[in-house]
Amino acid sequence: MTVELNKRRKRPSWHKLTVSRVRPLTDDSLEVTLAVPPELRKTFDFKPGQHITFQRVEDDGSEVRRSYSLASTPRELAEHGTLRLGIKFIPKGSFSAYAKRVLAPGDVLEVLPPLGVFCTEPDPGRHYGAIVAGSGITPILSIAAAALDTGATVTLLYSNRTGESTMFADELAELERRHGDRLRLHHIRTRSEGASPLLTGRLTPDRFREVLTGLVDSEEIDEWFLCGPYEMVLGVKEVLEEAGARQIHTELYYVD
Repeated sequence: MTVELNKRRKRPSWHKLTVSRVRPLTDDSLEVTLAVPPELRKTFDFKPGQHITFQRVEDDGSEVRRSYSLASTPRELAEHGTLRLGIKFIPKGSFSAYAKRVLAPGDVLEVLPPLGVFCTEPDPGRHYGAIVAGSGITPILSIAAAALDTGATVTLLYSNRTGESTMFADELAELERRHGDRLRLHHIRTRSEGASPLLTGRLTPDRFREVLTGLVDSEEIDEWFLCGPYEMVLGVKEVLEEAGARQIHTELYYVD
């Protein structure tokens, strides 16, 4: 038997995809839809939760690369040939400022196929839990929608400053309408009043312990996904580990 130890993996290639839609989500975020031609749909197939990477050349010749999580599902790609992603805008962001200022339907972007390990293969028999803040909703929207489509149950705690700053609010409301009690959505407001005192203010470890006592039963949940700023993700993860959570995935977002 011969074992080849130094076999190199083929590097992913850049592909040109056309922007088919740019849609504002909030005052400081937008959704970008890319059209994927039939011959590239297998190349861009993905697992819910993965991301794609853009490349563009600045005026001074330097290359800028940025990765953004996919908000759409593999079914959307198969049926409609589209990929959707959310971009949070910051004034000096190398790609996000460009996207807000210039990006329009018909533009062509250099894109790498999907990558990332913050993902899952949805199982209809599982109960998925997610705790996210701000633009961390993007990969979770993909995971939740795909899981719900299989018949799974999803509990989602989503923290934002206000209702107006909530990305993909309409899409989440539509998922609630379509899937009923299988989506247990709890909006947390940090700078406005939430639905209850428990859902008002920052999601600190102490507050999350109260949530697990009075709102969410962690023993029901098979698999957790945490996406947001460092302090929140690590604090929540520690509490879940104390509670005996079985499987926890984490991702820290970076806005640029």
